[in-house]
Amino acid sequence: MGALLLWEVRRTPIPPHPHTLLYFILAGLVLIFLMLPASTAIWERIPGLLYLQFPWRLLGPANLMLAVCVAGGTTLLPVNRWRNPILAMGLAMILLLALPVLYPPMWAPDFGGTAPGDILEWEQHSLALGTTSTGDFLPVDVTPRCVHPESTLVASYSRPGPVDKVNRATLPDGATVEIVEHGPLHDRFAVSTPKRFVLRLYTFYFPGWRACVDGEEVEIEVAGPEGFITLWVPEGEHEVLVRFEDTPPRTAGWVISAVGLTTLVVALLLMPPSDVQNLQSPISNLQSPIWLGGVLLLFIILKSVVIDPQDDWMRYTSPPGQAWAARYEQRVNFDGRIELLGYDLSRQRVRSGEKFLVVLYWHALMPLDVNYQSFVHLARPLQIVWGQEDHVNPAGLPTTRWPLDKYVWDEYEINVLPGTPPGEYVLNVGLYSMAGGYRMPHYDGHGHVAGDSLVLTSIEVERPRRQPRLAELDMAREVMATFPEGDVTLLGYTQSYDQVTLPGDWRVTLFWRADRNRPDARVRDLVLLDTEGHEVWRSSGSPVDGHYPFEVWQAGEVVRDPLLFVPAQSVMLASGVYHFGVMVSADEPLIAKGMSETFVPLGSVEFLVEE
Repeated sequence: MGALLLWEVRRTPIPPHPHTLLYFILAGLVLIFLMLPASTAIWERIPGLLYLQFPWRLLGPANLMLAVCVAGGTTLLPVNRWRNPILAMGLAMILLLALPVLYPPMWAPDFGGTAPGDILEWEQHSLALGTTSTGDFLPVDVTPRCVHPESTLVASYSRPGPVDKVNRATLPDGATVEIVEHGPLHDRFAVSTPKRFVLRLYTFYFPGWRACVDGEEVEIEVAGPEGFITLWVPEGEHEVLVRFEDTPPRTAGWVISAVGLTTLVVALLLMPPSDVQNLQSPISNLQSPIWLGGVLLLFIILKSVVIDPQDDWMRYTSPPGQAWAARYEQRVNFDGRIELLGYDLSRQRVRSGEKFLVVLYWHALMPLDVNYQSFVHLARPLQIVWGQEDHVNPAGLPTTRWPLDKYVWDEYEINVLPGTPPGEYVLNVGLYSMAGGYRMPHYDGHGHVAGDSLVLTSIEVERPRRQPRLAELDMAREVMATFPEGDVTLLGYTQSYDQVTLPGDWRVTLFWRADRNRPDARVRDLVLLDTEGHEVWRSSGSPVDGHYPFEVWQAGEVVRDPLLFVPAQSVMLASGVYHFGVMVSADEPLIAKGMSETFVPLGSVEFLVEE
């Protein structure tokens, strides 16, 4: 739309300032571009841009630019009897296209109180510190893990009267602190003390806070690691004022805003009358308001009287315990607490390195007192994951706040890992407790535990259109060991952990490249050696646990080859550092280019054996 308007602006002279419309067109196009994947390089290369804004938050400014473009585009319409009908039809089309978003999911409008005490209580029962899960609004010098609720401060929010921010446990014997005034940006106290002491307040220090004792400014000392305000109060009776004031950057901002506003007012006052008349809309003297108002009125009547009563036109109103919107029904009970009603799947055939969408429909069977997490894995077998997404809050809402009379919509975007070989995989889903360290079991039709995860369906992975670059593989180390007689190259590897506590498992992923069609290599071995070079464990076989052998590879194909080491009784390991490497064989062991032996050393891992 912006490009068409730009072409029309250049083709048709419009009074008085076409460059104004051109600015909004270009600004809208730039904002749209910054939200697209094509702009990734810009976000990655401009320092600090990632911390300034999220790309999707540019949607609001982009909408504003496009709205001005569309409004300015109305001046291109010729002034005749068809002008107003065309404008009315355009508005009607916009309103009709917006109809689907005028029916959001119906949730209870009350999410709790918004008084300070209510917010404090919510913070204590959630992972959000300062209303965000990452403590975004804490001072930079504060250590979040050291910040905890102060019982006296929390209690003062629930009592009538001013909030008490004084750390009274640290007051010396005989000292009293009376609250004279309290506000969001100031506190005034009457202090009486038999000796000099440090007054500690439960107020985070930010630049701009100042403290005065009897009208004279005193230095604020920031108490670490909590970041609270402290100040020295001398012996005797004193008035202490702690107040938040402007800093030089804030003062500069006020000055710039005032200068800008003054300049705008002066410019409008000094503008010639002819220019003011040209700024008036060419439709201001026409009957456009009547046409547009009529369209709005008809739309409101249409929506309220005709569309709203129809439950199946713009929304699904599923009965409790059902999800009519789900494409595939799948009713599974998880521990008698949560039920899976069904799922959506964007496609069942996907190429390696691409993405596909999964939507799960959950329903709480009872009030939940634990915040559970959810996962969707692309797996083969179940313990080897080829793509996954976990949600700390399934459906974007803590499970403790799930309604009992509605289902929740939990959407996932699964990225098939680059290098995933073609074949059939399964879609595995489940629920778990991050805090408790356990998965929620699900039951079969007879009420018996069927497992701690559920296989929904199978996914067919195909070869990619383009082989992944090395940087896309996220390897821990590049090796580039070429086996000329086997026609394969070991590109590198990654391992789950450098230190593993047994009997935990240890995961290693090898990355291969075929140097020609149907390579001659047949077997690869991952070998684990102790500090003396003795072999203690070996995993031997075709890549990908035999699912994708060397002989079916195509020239240039990159293959991800995960291996899992689970200690068995036959493998007795002592605590210590072990080295691992790879061997490749055809009819006999092969030697990598530039090496003198068949063993290619890769790295090391430290095993800790529980006593």
